[in-house]
Amino acid sequence: MKVGARFLSGFLLAFLLLANGLAFAEEEKPSAEFAVDALSQYVWRGFGLSDDSLVLQPSMTVSYRGFYANFWGNYDTDQDTDGKAKWNETDFTFGYTYDRLPHGLSLDLGSIYYALDGTDDSFEVFVGLSATCPVTGAALGIKVYRELSHYPAWWVELSAGKDFLLAWQGSIFSISASAMYLNSKDEGAYPEIDDPGDEFSGWLYLQLGAELAIPLSQYFTLTPKVYYTFSPSSDADDLIQEVSWDRHHDHFYGGVSLSFSF
Repeated sequence: MKVGARFLSGFLLAFLLLANGLAFAEEEKPSAEFAVDALSQYVWRGFGLSDDSLVLQPSMTVSYRGFYANFWGNYDTDQDTDGKAKWNETDFTFGYTYDRLPHGLSLDLGSIYYALDGTDDSFEVFVGLSATCPVTGAALGIKVYRELSHYPAWWVELSAGKDFLLAWQGSIFSISASAMYLNSKDEGAYPEIDDPGDEFSGWLYLQLGAELAIPLSQYFTLTPKVYYTFSPSSDADDLIQEVSWDRHHDHFYGGVSLSFSF
């Protein structure tokens, strides 16, 4: 708890210092994006949280002068054994992005509140750094999450991606790769399966992804997408298989997103 308190204090201090600098920023207009994803499965950090059902995931993001707020939800069209659909998660993210650091670095910090159906809600704070490599054009990033409520854990995510502008209708083809390290502080939520009295600590999963953003008009974009997640060790295999609803340790899924932005 002392580590978590120090992390939260430092997070709040950085947030206030950055917000104070906004008084010198040039005038900007607010922006907004509304989107809905239709996916073959809901996968969160390697865990399959749906089984043999289509999921719909609407989201809304409003941004202004680096600050942003996001609403996101998950609607499982066939969650229960009797075939009933259920809205089982609502997430609220508030953050700030500062993109004027030296060497092209951007700082992102904020918090996520997970309102969950059938289990305790969750609250995280996060901080991340990202930049685009001037040689390859690849976007590289690292982000650290700290769960502060019912499932205490540290999550560290490494990510890389690259966009390719296509001649066809100004479409953008994107590829991505990410890896997540989990240092759990709760043996009940994320146990070491071979030793249930201990918490899991190690690389949890790797993910590969591909997306094709197709502009339909000035405001609408259609994006087919596909992902593959897999665990890098037998211990991670066991944990993901134990927690996932489909009892699999790897997941191949995808779908399509329709977004409206202005």
